[in-house]
Amino acid sequence: MDDGPRTAKSAGPTESGDAGSDRRARADGGRPPALARLDRRFDASTRREAAEALGNPSSSMSAERDRIVEALFATALDDPDEAVRAAAIESLYFHGDDHVDRLARRIAERRRGEDAGGESGEPERHAAGTFARWLERERAAYRMVGATGLAAVGGEGAASRLREAFDDEDARVCARAVRGYARVGGETVEAVRPLVNVPNDLVRGAAVDALVAMDTGDAVELLALAARRGNERLRLAVVERLGKTDRRDATGVLIGSLRDPSEAVRRAAAESVAAVVAPADAVPAGDVRDRLLTERPFESDGLLAAFRAVVDERTAADRGGESGNASPESGAPVAADTRRYAAWLYCELLDAGDPAAADRSTAVEWLIDALDHRDRLVADLAAAYLPRVVSEDGTGSNESDGETESPVGVDVERELRALASDGSASEAARERARAVLRRFKRAVVEAAADRQVEYVYVRWPADYTESYGE
Repeated sequence: MDDGPRTAKSAGPTESGDAGSDRRARADGGRPPALARLDRRFDASTRREAAEALGNPSSSMSAERDRIVEALFATALDDPDEAVRAAAIESLYFHGDDHVDRLARRIAERRRGEDAGGESGEPERHAAGTFARWLERERAAYRMVGATGLAAVGGEGAASRLREAFDDEDARVCARAVRGYARVGGETVEAVRPLVNVPNDLVRGAAVDALVAMDTGDAVELLALAARRGNERLRLAVVERLGKTDRRDATGVLIGSLRDPSEAVRRAAAESVAAVVAPADAVPAGDVRDRLLTERPFESDGLLAAFRAVVDERTAADRGGESGNASPESGAPVAADTRRYAAWLYCELLDAGDPAAADRSTAVEWLIDALDHRDRLVADLAAAYLPRVVSEDGTGSNESDGETESPVGVDVERELRALASDGSASEAARERARAVLRRFKRAVVEAAADRQVEYVYVRWPADYTESYGE
């Protein structure tokens, strides 16, 4: 792929795309007609139309997708016509924007190969110069590759050149220039500030990514402002990206977003909080837990619900539904460590809550359900915390009116017995339920012994009569 347009001289003989050429295309190695028309024996107009069509191939060509992508790469790199190359780049983008990054890498590798053993001895500078010139091309496809490539190879002046592309009329070019600016060392937060509130989602997300990559106090301050005052889409973008940083001040922004009026933002903030503490590097999990306990009181429908949504994937309540570990809003998978730390934070917050302060029935029921969670560690956490969360009285009965009452609003023992005998639950879940029941029994007996009161643990009425020989 040359820096400038090539002429048709090197293209060789061409043919128009008539019916006879269609028959030849179908016989050409079994390739679909549009794929065959990328061949240089067809004229430039036919090749361009073929490249454009391959950006959105018919369903009948789905089996040829890999061949189509590779053919578009070859066309983008080597076709003698600039318009054809640009059409191939656009189609590669529609197959997946990561193909544009791959194309830029291939071009940079070619430049290195061309310079190997040459007089300049500066292949990276040669590649950077090529990409910088492409940022001035008329066709947006070239500018998109130029911004991508310059961000990848960097070099002296790369940041300032990418900064100039912030005003590009094509959102794809602007977004790649913004991300690339931070990647090559651009640190001027004020340059990015105007882009944080632009209407275009692609550019706005890129601006947030750039601020996260800058990883400075000024950048986090701007992100905090966006998290507080931006619209829902911007707030969501901020809390999603902040999960990639381990700065304490960024974690403070996330904790603040756990009270966001939007359920989607609260859930994303909870996931990012768990993601930040999972590596246990700059932000210790214990510190985050303590701050949550201090700043966020027990909220059955707020804080706990947000962490519960991160952990939820498949529990006993939905065994008949689809399994998976995707987030409810975006469908993006939740990392195992993130899910487990979200479960731990959930359990810690629930354990520290005042049983009399709010209705904890939903939270306790979820813990029981989580005994059948697909992630073994999450299920084990639920089994470990359930006896701690439910007090001694939580499994007792109030004999008045024959009804069972519990401070948590759930007859935990009855629920556990039901799970222990539930044939649709996994064997591991049934064993956890039995183990928790045994822990309840020991706890009650030990409490009675401490009070020096003779106590017989009664599960069924017959237990009492048999123990006294009645």
